[in-house]
Amino acid sequence: MIIIKVPATTANIGPGYDSQGMALKLYNVFKFTEEKSSIEENNLIYKSFKYFYTRNNISVPEVKIEVNGDVPLSRGLGSSATCIVAGLMAANEMSKLKLDKKEILKYATEIEGHPDNVAPAIYGGHITSIVNEDVFFSRREVSDNYKFYLLIPDFELQTKVAREVVKTEVKLSDAVSNIARATLVSDALSSGDFKLLKGAAKDLLHEPYRKKLISDYPIFEKICKLNSAVMFISGAGPSLLVIAEKENSKIEQALKNSGEKKAVWKALKLEVSNEGATIL
Repeated sequence: MIIIKVPATTANIGPGYDSQGMALKLYNVFKFTEEKSSIEENNLIYKSFKYFYTRNNISVPEVKIEVNGDVPLSRGLGSSATCIVAGLMAANEMSKLKLDKKEILKYATEIEGHPDNVAPAIYGGHITSIVNEDVFFSRREVSDNYKFYLLIPDFELQTKVAREVVKTEVKLSDAVSNIARATLVSDALSSGDFKLLKGAAKDLLHEPYRKKLISDYPIFEKICKLNSAVMFISGAGPSLLVIAEKENSKIEQALKNSGEKKAVWKALKLEVSNEGATIL
């Protein structure tokens, strides 16, 4: 039996569209037992498990999979990434191949299409990544000067829908802005410079379109502006990531007393997971 714990992830972090992600201390736990069971072929955990064996020309064993987790589905928190990473890591252990995490990341990216969620799910911390024949990435730990809140609504937003609203062509000035801001956001998260984070916290490629799909976005945006906090859409949404300085005593209460809203929102105070996926 193999038990694997994989963290939730928040991707993009504003201007780092499809290139940045961060692991959070919110987990899905997967149990794999080598025994006969009935699993649907389109189950993402099993598909990833099977992909590993097929990729290495090994026959796929019978496996029973059980999941116990706190990462909500279709909320922009990398639930699919947890399934992919767990399936691959379990196969890596069961097959006795013991490939390193770089190979697991390569396989996960082949399945997912991009590494912004799977990379931090595997390695933990804050990661900037890109695919250029191979997967290239840079990992940093996040300063303890920050506190993080995830605002999770009672409605789902399918990634396919969130991707369809994003423009496929952008102005050169918008691209330049995002390149600079994404770099500064990464530096600010690492250094703890909240002033820099706040100054760089603007996206022009995806958030202007996706925020229209998220009810109550303007309410939380206003709260963050009034209480010295920064807000980003988490992944494709609809969850929202709020970042404030550790000593900010106003933001938590302000988020709770946010007035009349169309949806029901749950606010979770979370820490960054520097550990990544682990075999228990």
